[in-house]
Parts: sequence; structure tokens; C-alpha cells
Amino acid sequence: MYNNETSGSSETGGTAFRDFYPVNKPFGFVGIEINEDRGTLKYHTVEPTLNKDESELLDRIKSLLIDQMDVSLDVLKDPEQMEVYLRTKVQLLFKKFEREIPSESEEKFIYYLKRDFLGYGKIDLLLRDDNIEDISCNGVMTPIYVWHRQYESIPTNIIYDSEDELDKTIIRLAYRSGRQISISNPIMEGTLPEGFRILLTLKEVSKRGDTFTIRKFRENPYTIVDLIKNGTVSAEIAAYLWLLVENGRSIMICGATASGKTTLLNSLSMFIRPEMKVVTIEEVRELRLHENWIPMVPRPSHQLGVTEITLFDLLKSSLRQRPDYIIVGEVRGEEAYTLFQAIATGHGGLCTIHSDSVDYAIKRLLSRPMNIPAMMVPLMNVLLQIRRVKIGDKVMRRADTVTEVIGLNTSDQVQTEHRFKWDSVDDSYRFLESSGSGENVFKQISNLRHVPEWTLKEEMQKRTLILKWMKKENINTYEQVSEMVHKYYGNPEEVLTQARFEVTS
Repeated sequence: MYNNETSGSSETGGTAFRDFYPVNKPFGFVGIEINEDRGTLKYHTVEPTLNKDESELLDRIKSLLIDQMDVSLDVLKDPEQMEVYLRTKVQLLFKKFEREIPSESEEKFIYYLKRDFLGYGKIDLLLRDDNIEDISCNGVMTPIYVWHRQYESIPTNIIYDSEDELDKTIIRLAYRSGRQISISNPIMEGTLPEGFRILLTLKEVSKRGDTFTIRKFRENPYTIVDLIKNGTVSAEIAAYLWLLVENGRSIMICGATASGKTTLLNSLSMFIRPEMKVVTIEEVRELRLHENWIPMVPRPSHQLGVTEITLFDLLKSSLRQRPDYIIVGEVRGEEAYTLFQAIATGHGGLCTIHSDSVDYAIKRLLSRPMNIPAMMVPLMNVLLQIRRVKIGDKVMRRADTVTEVIGLNTSDQVQTEHRFKWDSVDDSYRFLESSGSGENVFKQISNLRHVPEWTLKEEMQKRTLILKWMKKENINTYEQVSEMVHKYYGNPEEVLTQARFEVTS
């Protein structure tokens, strides 16, 4: 029934699987093979086996479908209509071959036709597997690697045997992203229709052959409640950040690659009041916000007469759109200076930066190519360091430190103060009181809004309670969290009363 090379267990070849689960029912499965001797893991795609006659017949059907393709663009864009079209065509071709085709073979043919015509070919299951975060092909005759949410980086049983086969996959990925890749432009970044980010390179620059890297994002993004459940942040930290976002403070999320920076950034953006105008600027669109939102992405240019639009250009233009909040997916160049100028004129700012520590993030801001003057760094009120850590045998994300920038010392050096710190011993978060030196964030808000600091601390406690209640009641989808946050802005006492009743009952 299933391809013996790609499956396992006593029924499918004797391979020992640590895990086995469906991805594309009824035919597509995934098995995590374990090599007991070496202690290594391998990711197996498990698909239906085709005998020699079925393989030859499937190849003939594919060739005939390509030759006789007469489908409209509207049908081509609709997966359901396209499946009906494929089934109808296959039935007609079966009659043409004048042979009895078992219904099981027919369903297997439909599976492979949908995979190869509507999907992504042999990597289709990888793109459908919600447990996969990254897919990496390093060239021909090398296994594709994936980053699995539970098992981290592991090789797969998928290998491109020829340059021609890999070339076709690269062309398909580029086409699906709406971009072009060529010998004159051998590096391409883009976004697939599913919202996944891709980077393609041709053999002109990658000498083991064409390569592709696909960064996947959840169809239903993690919300702040999900992050509280996972322990990435505590309810108290989330309430603190919620208060900061509402009051227009600026937050920078620091972390290494795949540490969860963008996920946290997206969850914080849900705290922005719905009436506030937001402009997001990203290399590839990943964020999702409310209606009063303008998403912007740069446009590279490799042709004469076509103007290249950079992140710097987008940030400058965003200031003319009168946003309340500017969100930059990642700062790494001259656009950082413009962002700090925008914050200085009263705009709230959220962004991420690649950094292994808060101190290193500040050093990056002060150095080329960002060149932020030391006196402007305190405009970024809070720097949150997020890390990927191992707890037991699981890899988790944790907000290692939440650090406030409280000013400059007498030597014009940036002064910081930790407000929250993660304790690895018991996997908990500790709140650290202000030392009183410098101007902490609550003091800034107090001066700006003319409210006492104790009121802000009391409000943080209320929101902590609400977030704990949302976690308890599993109010964690994007729509549910956004609705509850907006409801709290409109009628805080009603939401607070409900939360108090549910938590204490």
C-alpha cells in the first residue's frame, strides 16, 4: 500500500518509528525513524506505492493532461474546481485506455496528480506538515533537511537525483511566489501563497546545485495567550507589555534566528487599539493586524527604469501617512535611524533585531550601518531578549530578560535595568523592582499621561488576571484574543468582573 522506501514499522519494511502521524489523509503520512545504534532520527514521507504498471500509466496520464490542458485561469486558482477537473479528465483517459482500473489505483492517481499539479511535488507533505518550521534543500544528491518543532533539525528521505528535477522545483516555487529567478538574477526572495517565506539560489552562486529554503508560518498565528500557555512569557510580562503598547511605548525584540521574534512581535501587535493607524514594514509580509493597517514590503529591481524600493524608502514614506504605530519586521541598516527619528516625534514603534543579548543589540544600534546616537537609544523603551532553550528533551522559547532603557550615565553610556528575568532552575519569571535611578517606563507613562505610578501597577495586575482567565478558558485564537482586548478597551469593568468570577470559581 505504501512506498516501502519511505515508510516503516513491521507492516512497511521493519523500520523503527518513534512517531507516525497523518499529514494529508487518506494517503499522506509522516514517520520519524530512529536509528537505535547511532541514536539519530530521520524524517520519512510515507506515500502510496505504485507498481510498475501504475507508474507507467500515471506518467502517460500526466503527459496527456499537459498536452490537453484546457482549463480556465479561474478553475486553475480554485483547488476544489481543479480537483473536479482532474477527476473528470482521468475518467475520460481511463476509458480511452480501454482497461479496467481498480478504484484504489484511481484514488492513488488522483493523489499524485493533485500533489504534482496543484501542490509542490515530492516536498508537498513537508509544506503540509504543521510540525515543520523550515525546509532546506542544499543541492542535488543531498537529503532535504527540516526543522521539526519537536525533533529539531533532521534529514528527510527526500533527495533530488538530478539537476533537471531540482530546476523544475525552483521554477515552480518562483512562479508560485510571483517572482522571477534567472541566471542574471540568481538569488530570489519571496512569499508563497500560503504565506511561507522562500529564498532560492541557482547553481551560478551555490556550487552544489540550486538551493531553496522555505520558512513556514502557522496559518493560525500564535497569540499572546498561546505564548503564555507555552511558557514563552508569563501572564505578568504579557500584561506589562500590553500596558506599554497601549501607551505608545516602543519595544524591540532581540533574538537569534528562529528564536520566535516575529511570533512575539505579531502577538504584541494585537494589543494596539483598533482605532489606531498602524504601518508595518517587512521584507516579507508575515504580520497580521486589524483593519486600520497598511502593510508595506520593499520591491527589489534588476531592470533599467524600474525603481528599487528599500525598507528605508518605505519607512520615510510611512511618516507621511500619520501612523500611530510603526512596526518594522527587522532593523539592520539605515532604516533604524529613521525609525528612531519617528519614535522621537511621538510615534510608537515595535521591531525586532538579530542579537544574542540586549548589550549586543545596543552595540549594534550604536555601530555602523545603523549609527544611532547614544542619546537616542533610550527612545526604545524596552528590549526583550527571547531565546530558544532546551528544557528536558524539548526545545522551547523563553523571554530570557525584559530590560528597560532608563537613560544615559555621566559618560553618555546607555543605562539599562532588568524588569523581568527568566529563572532556568524552575522555569519561572521573576519581577525585579526599579532601583530608582533613571526614568523607568512606568514613570515615563506617569509623566506623559498624568496618572500616578501606583495606578499603572494596579492596572497591570488587572490585566494579568484577565490574561490568566483567557488562558484558563482557552480564549487563544487570533479572533478571540483581538475581540477580548478590544472589548476590554471599550468596557474594562465588564471584562474584569467576568475574569474575576471565572478565575476564583
